[in-house]
Amino acid sequence: MQTDLMYLAKNTGSVSGVTAPRNITAPYKTVIGTDGAISTTPCKTKGGQYFTLTLQLPQIKLTDGTHRKDIERFMRAYFPATVRTLGCERTNPAPPT
Repeated sequence: MQTDLMYLAKNTGSVSGVTAPRNITAPYKTVIGTDGAISTTPCKTKGGQYFTLTLQLPQIKLTDGTHRKDIERFMRAYFPATVRTLGCERTNPAPPT
């Protein structure tokens, strides 16, 4: 079952919390917040059926929304590159947005 990113983003856990999360249109399911982001895609590995990446930037103030676009640009570049290194794009095409 695919991870519910909004649940993770709003969760108070130390591994996944993202302030003011918003879904974006991207090749992978992604939420961007003021202080981080979460992306996920199908990816069969020893660890499971999906690969999920959480980016957290604790140095950014929770109310500072000025970094949201930079976080989005980073995730649009970094997440697909990471997925390619895992070989997921060959076996699991990106889900439609």
